[in-house]
Amino acid sequence: MARFYFNLECKHNVADPGGLAFESELQAFRAAQRLANDLASAQPPLRGTTCVVVTRNDRGESYYVSV
Repeated sequence: MARFYFNLECKHNVADPGGLAFESELQAFRAAQRLANDLASAQPPLRGTTCVVVTRNDRGESYYVSV
């Protein structure tokens, strides 16, 4: 299983130090989408801003999901 890290890049960046293991990149991407939706619901000021959830696997590839 590959390890994926869910970071927030915005005005103040937040790094995920531990990451989570997923069977596939698609599963990790769907988790990032859920995280982005949860953040948008819990923190309405983040909606429509430049904040994104970054999903990065242990190969250093990045995927961006808007909040």
